[in-house]
Amino acid sequence: MALDIAIVEDDDGYARTLEQYLVRFGEENQKALKVKRYKEAVSLLTNYRSEYDIILMDIDLPMMNGMDASKKIRKTDDSVCIVFITNLAQMACEGYEVDAVDFVVKPVSYADFSMKFKRAVAKAERNAEREYRVPVAGGIHRLIPKDIFYVEVRAHNIIYHCESGKIESRDTLAAVEARLKPCGFLRCNKCYLVNPRHILSVNGLKICVGNEEIYMSQSRRKEFMGELALWQSGSRL
Repeated sequence: MALDIAIVEDDDGYARTLEQYLVRFGEENQKALKVKRYKEAVSLLTNYRSEYDIILMDIDLPMMNGMDASKKIRKTDDSVCIVFITNLAQMACEGYEVDAVDFVVKPVSYADFSMKFKRAVAKAERNAEREYRVPVAGGIHRLIPKDIFYVEVRAHNIIYHCESGKIESRDTLAAVEARLKPCGFLRCNKCYLVNPRHILSVNGLKICVGNEEIYMSQSRRKEFMGELALWQSGSRL
């Protein structure tokens, strides 16, 4: 799986150096890396979607500094790995607020970069193992399956009802079901997949999930209730 990397650096020379280091790192470690460069954080934040695995963020940027930009990113994306590239070493303590993986101090040596970027890659790969990636207009949105209440198909759109709100994607419910079945999701009718972790009650054909109500079909009730009982007994995690 290729890792998506964003470089946020206004200095063209440093940006080229980081791009060269990434090429070298990928070759030495057999890692596929897809890289996109931004000259300022504002461009990255415009219509931000959780599509990057790692962000190499300069702190001293025009319009908005990298620390403030990272704080904004963390409001909607708690899994992207942030590595600060900076000549402001005194900012390291503030980096804990945004759960930065590490700091690389300019001028950047390849040895220092490689060591710290390797940590970011290891964390990103661990994150990827527990993430569910949803294709959306303009990119990818990363979700944690346990945070999804239920999935609904409406016309040709898939709607993920999550703790953070609704995410829409073009897909089929059958394809989504195949990907989410290992996470315990159950189909209650032809329109819904439900996460049993968030089921509060089942009354007749009515399922209370999160703060909403959805309905199972009569034809699936027996199978659904059997699967739910298995999940609740711990046979299905």
